[in-house]
Amino acid sequence: MVIHLVIILFYLVLCLFVAFLGKRRKWGFWGYLWSSVLFTPLLGLLFLLASDPKKSP
Repeated sequence: MVIHLVIILFYLVLCLFVAFLGKRRKWGFWGYLWSSVLFTPLLGLLFLLASDPKKSP
């Protein structure tokens, strides 16, 4: 039971890491967080690498 909680916590930490890296990108923090949670942190990272930086106003 504890190992499942550790795996879930590790998964969420990876998702938060991807979201933190993407906070200055096109989708922002929340977009990359949800894409990482819904798909995988690896796909979220690939989305991040393929995205453009935010346009400055």
